[in-house]
Amino acid sequence: MSNYNTPIKYLKESIDSVLNQTYSNFEFIIIDDGSTDDSLEFIKSYDDSRIKLIINEENMGLTKSLNKGLEVAQGEFIARMDTDDICYPERFEKQIEYLKNHPDTIVCSTWAESIDENENDTQQKWVMAPFKDMKSFKICLLFSNDPNIVHPSVMINHALLSKYKLKYNEKFSYAQDYELWSRSCRYANCYILPSKLIKYRIHSESICLSKKDAQDECAYRVINNQLNYLGLELNDDIKKYHFRYLTQMKPYDTKIKNWIKEIIKGNKKHRIYDHRLLKKILWYRWSEICYSELSVANISHKISILLSLSLRCKLYLFKIKYNYYKKNKDL
Repeated sequence: MSNYNTPIKYLKESIDSVLNQTYSNFEFIIIDDGSTDDSLEFIKSYDDSRIKLIINEENMGLTKSLNKGLEVAQGEFIARMDTDDICYPERFEKQIEYLKNHPDTIVCSTWAESIDENENDTQQKWVMAPFKDMKSFKICLLFSNDPNIVHPSVMINHALLSKYKLKYNEKFSYAQDYELWSRSCRYANCYILPSKLIKYRIHSESICLSKKDAQDECAYRVINNQLNYLGLELNDDIKKYHFRYLTQMKPYDTKIKNWIKEIIKGNKKHRIYDHRLLKKILWYRWSEICYSELSVANISHKISILLSLSLRCKLYLFKIKYNYYKKNKDL
């Protein structure tokens, strides 16, 4: 846990939720990153031998502070936590059980529920269907950190982290977690435990709100690093279409179709991703966008879209339409 000027109310709830875990055999590394308020003194007020306090003489930023924590950690597993979030009591116990039973997994995160400044439920849930396999997950990471590995819910296998010499990339002030997952999944499995085990606090100072533009720019860099392996580059003309392509509906635009072809072509040459699966995922997503466009298009535009589709995408359209019909019938 890295602290920098966290309001005492949030800090207390967060620290207490860690200390009150049902699994109690751990060291609790807290890095104070040059706080200028009274939060450091508050941390010092805790009388618990499990707390290992590290004090940065000046503010180094989250990424460097987290790496400092990784360097001194002694445990078999390393859990991440933020100073404004809350762990469920059984979080460590359940994650440790999974990681012990799956020694080929490097990162295990959990579902989360979102709360506001006063711990009220915001109704925003991070409840993701567990990805079917690592091949699919690696493809998803090419477009965003989704399925969402919620950073403060993560527990890491220390031995695998050391084996592959992995740590946070200090060139990334934001999206440093996404950047780390994009490299980690090249070596070992990642998994999202289907249980809500943390409360993720959203408030005015949350990075996802206060630094959204800077965070997105760092995410673009993570994506670009992955595209470089395909001989491609995420330029300004395409990045708004590419980012979160697999998780958010985009407007119909033939630029997306042409970009899909470039990605598939690059992967055919460099073989970074499972080629058959990549084509299936990307063209199915394109078919979903086409289906959405067909529902509002005039007759001439509909004919134009249908004529432009490959046989594969036409078959996907029938599947999408059937699934939509079945879903609404069930409702």
